[in-house]
Amino acid sequence: MTNYRSFIYLTIIFLYVMFFAYNIPHFSNDFRYMLIEGTDDRVSSVADIVLSQYRHYFTWGGRTPPHVLAQLLLLSGKLAGAFATALCFVLLIYLVNVLAKGSFVNPLKIESTALLMSFSLLYLCLRNFGEVLFMLVTSCNYLFTTTFVLLILVPFVKALESDKDDSSLSKGFVLKNIFNSLIFLCGLTAGWCNENTGFALCFVTFLYLVYMLRKKKLSAFMVAGFTGLCTGFLILVLSPGNAARMHMMESTGGFDYFSHIFTAIGVFNLSLLENLPLIIAFLYLLFTVYKKGLIKKYKQSIVCTLYLYAIGFVSLSVMIFSPNFPARSATVFTVFTLIASLKLYYILKKEQITVVNRAFFYSYSVIFSLYFLITATNALECLSRLNDEFVQRENSIKEQIANGKTDLVVKPFSVVSSRYIFVGDIHADSNYFANKILSRYYRISSIVRTCDEKKTLPHSDLLIIQSKTVFKCKAN
Repeated sequence: MTNYRSFIYLTIIFLYVMFFAYNIPHFSNDFRYMLIEGTDDRVSSVADIVLSQYRHYFTWGGRTPPHVLAQLLLLSGKLAGAFATALCFVLLIYLVNVLAKGSFVNPLKIESTALLMSFSLLYLCLRNFGEVLFMLVTSCNYLFTTTFVLLILVPFVKALESDKDDSSLSKGFVLKNIFNSLIFLCGLTAGWCNENTGFALCFVTFLYLVYMLRKKKLSAFMVAGFTGLCTGFLILVLSPGNAARMHMMESTGGFDYFSHIFTAIGVFNLSLLENLPLIIAFLYLLFTVYKKGLIKKYKQSIVCTLYLYAIGFVSLSVMIFSPNFPARSATVFTVFTLIASLKLYYILKKEQITVVNRAFFYSYSVIFSLYFLITATNALECLSRLNDEFVQRENSIKEQIANGKTDLVVKPFSVVSSRYIFVGDIHADSNYFANKILSRYYRISSIVRTCDEKKTLPHSDLLIIQSKTVFKCKAN
């Protein structure tokens, strides 16, 4: 039976994401990927993208699949990019519930409670929600890649929870080999997408294979997928661009590993803190399953739950050893902790055990709805103001260039990055990476803004509501 409430929820989520993704201006790396790597020429064809990513692999980094996608969507225009982003986020929520249940379900028959909890917990816990969803390049690096990873994990989850072998997935020698080849290619792409996600997938899936071997359930597609993951990950981490980027950081004196690791541990702890509602939900549901004596009965589902949670936790933990630990890298941890929690919820639901009473759920729904209404309305007001200021800046840049200036000065935006809206503005220092990107894009010598904000604002994750006087500029 079709659940019309779920259809309404999915439609609202789709329109919300598409509206913001379409209306947010391009920033920093968006402009970079509009250019052919190594030149100031604009990308105008698929051939330009191929050339750009070939050069990018050797000069900056190996995340070829998400960057190819980013350049394709940037080339296709704002509307196509916004539509793809909104569709991807809805697909992410759908796959979260597919993996939680262990099988594909009709998207219009998803339980509305689980659907609401999926969106609300992502909205509350996803670090830099606005950047991960609405900035196209970041979205391709994290939202799209995470969704793709969820898709290829479906057969792994299904096999782990099933008593059958992989013959249920494809019958016949030819079909099996086609399926195994596709799994290998999908694994190759997934392992090639993102460093921390790729490592987590390889490491935890290796443990998965050992477990399946001991259970005498190891199948050819599992080995094919794991081989693809490892191959893709090696292609990613062996990119000469990674070494070139690291050398640049070291040569400028901007990186000291031993001092960095303490900062990284702090970011790791902050990531756990901001995901505390999800972590508490996961631990509470796991304890309830244990208390009700369901561990043995649902042993395979519990193992699958721990497998999925481990992917998220390892992906976050390994970032401690990375030279850069941005907030957006916690995306995989948030998504996989959500899946693990929902798997436990579905176990309890199958046993007709009430997890939370109706009064609590309705209270939670009302509070979240108010929170969403306030934060989304504030983000909308900021977005409107940001777009007006962006148009003014564009006009100022065109006027200065028309007057023969090559060292441009612009006013700062009155909106800064917060949890639900992303602003990747340039700085007063012309050597800042975003300034250099815009200099290339406009083919000028330099561009700066008149001043930088004082460091009095909270971290962007913690900045939820902005006003017109969100910061005061101190002239340089």
